[in-house]
Amino acid sequence: MNLEHRILKESLGVLILASIISAFGGIGLEVVQDKIFVILPLLILFPALNGMVGNFGTIFASRYATLYHENKLSKKKFMNEALKKHYTRIVGISLIGAFYVSTLASLIAYMKGFGFAPLPYIKIVIITALTTFFLVSLIALIVIMAGNHFIKKKEDPDNTLIPITTSIADLGSMLIFSLLIYLLF
Repeated sequence: MNLEHRILKESLGVLILASIISAFGGIGLEVVQDKIFVILPLLILFPALNGMVGNFGTIFASRYATLYHENKLSKKKFMNEALKKHYTRIVGISLIGAFYVSTLASLIAYMKGFGFAPLPYIKIVIITALTTFFLVSLIALIVIMAGNHFIKKKEDPDNTLIPITTSIADLGSMLIFSLLIYLLF
């Protein structure tokens, strides 16, 4: 089987599944639609948050696949030292990014005439930080579990992990973001 057919065979089903999963994310947003439209920073923030979490998931999946191709994944440990170090860095950077996008969204909303108050700002930072932390951690867990599964099936994790992580980021960010908005606002 040539390379193009193998890649297509291994990734087409995952891409279709990823698209279906991502489509369900809008349900969570529908529940808190009124709050998102009333609190302008949340509306500004959501696309940046969604993209940021997806990018961090892609970075983690890429590092996992690189370690696999370099034969540096541990067969005995769930997460070897290189993967732990990478996860820790990604979580730290993602939390800094969460603070940054929250602050920037609030600043943009303020420049557009939306009032600034410390308590809603703090809630927005908390929502963004928690959403980011939970999703980056969930994606890392799923990357490792799915990656190990695909390796056991003798499939290249490169062809499947990134579509899985982006769909989880899409669905998860919408659902967790919506839940936290519902709870805090």
